[in-house]
Amino acid sequence: MPLLIQNRALDRITSTGELFDRHPHLKENARTFRSQPLVDVDPKCLLYVQQREFAATTPADKSVSVIGSGDATTCHFVVLRHTGNASFIEFSLWALFCMCIYRSGAVCLAHCDGSCTWSEIPLIVKAVTSLSNVSKEGRLELHLAGGFNDESKTSHKLSLNILAAFQKQKEEIHLETCCITGNFVAHLLLFIKSPPVTSSSN
Repeated sequence: MPLLIQNRALDRITSTGELFDRHPHLKENARTFRSQPLVDVDPKCLLYVQQREFAATTPADKSVSVIGSGDATTCHFVVLRHTGNASFIEFSLWALFCMCIYRSGAVCLAHCDGSCTWSEIPLIVKAVTSLSNVSKEGRLELHLAGGFNDESKTSHKLSLNILAAFQKQKEEIHLETCCITGNFVAHLLLFIKSPPVTSSSN
């Protein structure tokens, strides 16, 4: 099943530039994403995802309310979530890679470096669908961020491979955010507010 953009199947593309030319609203979505301010999160309920890792959770999980990752250059953050049966989802795009989950279904965050994209993407999809009742209302939504225009085109290759791998999945998946190579200008970092350090004098 092809990826869907605005409920239409994504045709085969040969570059990210071609993708953004065909779907200019993705550029606007990316600008909105980049303009959002940093938000401090409580590390107590944070699950941090390292490079080559992914993690999935649901709102029923009392131990995790935020999934986070950071420090990506050529790497990409992949967020796949099932919207659940809510008519409106509180989904914070202030940091796609550090998201709060409210009134939505299962969600998975992956920090992909291109080492095993084709085997990793099916596992991400399986992680979300296994935690969701996909027969009920809702849909699978995909959010991507990361990469830059490096000379070796490592980021560009990873961007295309991730998109192509999702194209091969049997589930309908809606691409909502695409802040990737050719449409991204910043180094992604996750900042977590630490408790203040206090000193005592004798």
